[in-house]
Amino acid sequence: MLLEKILAAQRTKQLLKMEKRLIKTAVVRGSLAVPTSKSLTHRALIIAAFASDASDSPAIVRNPLRSDDTTLTLEALRRIGYPIKITENEDNIETVEFAGKRSRTNGAVNINIHHSGTSARLLTAVAAVQPIDENAYIEIDGSERMRERPMQELIEPLSALGVSLQHQNGFLPIRITTPISGTNEMKTVRVEASKSSQFLSALLLIAPLLEHGLRIEIAGDIASKSYSDMTIAQMRLAGVHVEEHIESGFVRGYSVVGKQTYTLPDYTVEGDYSSASYPLAAAAITGSTVTVSNLTPDSPQGDRAIVEILQNFGASALWMERGLTLIGSKHLRGVDCDMNSCPDIVPTVAVVAMFAEGRSTFRNIEHLRYKESDRIAAVIENIERLGGRAFVEGNALVVEPVTPLHGASISTFDDHRMAMSFALAGLRVAGVEIENPSCVAKSYPHFWRDFERLCA
Repeated sequence: MLLEKILAAQRTKQLLKMEKRLIKTAVVRGSLAVPTSKSLTHRALIIAAFASDASDSPAIVRNPLRSDDTTLTLEALRRIGYPIKITENEDNIETVEFAGKRSRTNGAVNINIHHSGTSARLLTAVAAVQPIDENAYIEIDGSERMRERPMQELIEPLSALGVSLQHQNGFLPIRITTPISGTNEMKTVRVEASKSSQFLSALLLIAPLLEHGLRIEIAGDIASKSYSDMTIAQMRLAGVHVEEHIESGFVRGYSVVGKQTYTLPDYTVEGDYSSASYPLAAAAITGSTVTVSNLTPDSPQGDRAIVEILQNFGASALWMERGLTLIGSKHLRGVDCDMNSCPDIVPTVAVVAMFAEGRSTFRNIEHLRYKESDRIAAVIENIERLGGRAFVEGNALVVEPVTPLHGASISTFDDHRMAMSFALAGLRVAGVEIENPSCVAKSYPHFWRDFERLCA
């Protein structure tokens, strides 16, 4: 089924890694619907699974993103024990229906989440509340890069809750043999979320399932806080109460009462602002007009900031009945932006900055070092390959425009956002080639098809 398709696609991508895609200079125009949100899909699938298990009745997620990452999450939930029915067509998953009670884990369950950091963090927490028989286990592993990405920040609070797990010095693979044990009172755990808010989201999602709930204290800052806010918004939409603890104007923790029941009988996933950033930015740098038809103006997605950032660059944006229309400018100007809540669009706006007049500064980006690649180093290297200038200044990425730029081979580092962002540069600079272009399947499988249609 879907897992076999993903594995076949992974094998094909390994064969295609040596291929390159030449980008032709062009002015984009037209309209399109972008894929649905990857972040919302991950969370909706998990919440629907919990809701169906609690009620022993169906919970349906409509129009979930069909991509490598979200399919891996879906198949992992199936392997853990959640009954799932899928309706799909050639290009998309139409519905995912969770069909009642989960089964106990009574043997070895091995889950490979490849490059998906979201899957790794959220599913480790899901496994921590799964009934596991004696001598059985759930093991979560990933790609070589995923084995380098942090997990200790989740291992520590789960261990404090009584989870028995084995790990590799705070990294994958993680094997869970005993889930969270019962207590006589609400427990308190501390989580360090300065590298990723996914650790916080993972704990929040399972908190209402615990007998006495959970109190979560935040140690330090929350990286990409918009994503944990998104998690809370989806939890509240599904009927769960989450209380914030605020000190001196900052959120320092959360409390979630136990034995709450998720109720999500029917949920439709909205369009993805991260994916929309590419056609919108393409319009901005080519001075043209593109409309994206399936975005939600009041979305909980942090990457909706792309609209305001492109306006700050000098583009114009209009919300109309047919969607969001972005009108580019031939005279873009440099910007100064805080990117803490929208890290996934940093590569996109860094490429836009190459074509602006004046210096651009993108602040609070240190957590980008822990993504699918070290995105700070990757962005700088690829800008320099094109003859541009970018560097780190404190906790900021600075891009200074240089002319003329020249074509080059762009290294994606097997990172989908490198491929899609630097494809934009090829619209203005002749001779740009994207290495390993198939890596876009992680979040936007039909990116190249949509890209070519806008360039036609």
